[in-house]
Amino acid sequence: MITPSDRFWVVGKQVKGNGPVSLIPPDEDVDIDVLKRYVGQLGQTVQSIIVDYKGLLVKLSSDPEDDRTLTTHYPRFATAPSLQNCLTVQLSQLTEEDRLGPSVDLVSYVDDSGTSKFAVFKYYMIYQTRPWIWNEPHLTKALPKHPNILPFDRVVLSDAEPRVVGFTTPYIPNGTIEQNKDRVFKLAWLKQLLDVVDYLNLNLGIVHQDIAPRNLLVDPETDNHLLFDFDHAARIGQPSCFPERNDVSGVIFTLYEIISQDEHFRLVEHREQDPDAVLILESWPLKCKLDCEVGEFRKLLDDWVRRRKCQDDAPPLKDVDFTPDLPDVPPASPIITGKDDSGEPIWGDDLIQHRKEALKLRKNVIVWERSPRQLAPIE
Repeated sequence: MITPSDRFWVVGKQVKGNGPVSLIPPDEDVDIDVLKRYVGQLGQTVQSIIVDYKGLLVKLSSDPEDDRTLTTHYPRFATAPSLQNCLTVQLSQLTEEDRLGPSVDLVSYVDDSGTSKFAVFKYYMIYQTRPWIWNEPHLTKALPKHPNILPFDRVVLSDAEPRVVGFTTPYIPNGTIEQNKDRVFKLAWLKQLLDVVDYLNLNLGIVHQDIAPRNLLVDPETDNHLLFDFDHAARIGQPSCFPERNDVSGVIFTLYEIISQDEHFRLVEHREQDPDAVLILESWPLKCKLDCEVGEFRKLLDDWVRRRKCQDDAPPLKDVDFTPDLPDVPPASPIITGKDDSGEPIWGDDLIQHRKEALKLRKNVIVWERSPRQLAPIE
């Protein structure tokens, strides 16, 4: 179930309240705090609300002209040859079972054999995350099958015209390592994490760049740990590979956070995070269940870090056979955005625009609003 704080995740000022300046100052992000009071009472068609100086609801509007929603461009499946060999599923064939996080849902669908299966659906509604959702399925589907990497499932296509809106991965029950704090964390799982990071970095030339307890699962059928969420992954040496996000540091912080339940070392910018500050601690507070002493976990980690330092100080890998096809996102369609002083058309693209304007032009718009669900109480 999605956490209360993530229910109102937005980028920029895409939620704007209407009310007295004394209640909603223009330079402060308090709009969502006001919205939280009433969101459970609002219908799907409501576009805006107006409150008085006490924060009491004065007026609702379902006028489409008050719709501030931005819509973005979704690549046509036909223009994505790199995805043509993937299994697909239509958006209308997915049944929402739960909301797991911002733009991440638990869904079910009936596969080609007639079997109903659960999956995790990852999608994008804003252009800022568009490259991530494009790159992640390309890399994930290209990765060789590995017992400690969550595999790719299907490309999700819109219905009216096949466009790529996201992708699915298999659903693994019992939550992530971060979510399920009652689970006994095993030394074998740490060993698997170290091995899969070595495999990605040293064999494939890939850096995950987001190793964290929230991105680790445990398969109940195999008792293997599974690494997922490759939206920040990159090929080593490429512009999108950042030294401060290296996987060795990620593993150090991850193990400390699992054992201590303390995340403060990563509550700063990546370039300010210091893994040595974790390693030099004389003792780590034990706040979770382990299958052996903390010292055994730390020894395994310390030995691995020393070995990796020697390997990482060596000349960079040159002969890496793994060369995934990571094409650029297909460009948005050219459109006329206006006319110049001489009456000639001004051309632009429809990468992002207001939904109300797109609907007026009868464009293909993905409608993401869904019926209300019984969600966790709002904090």
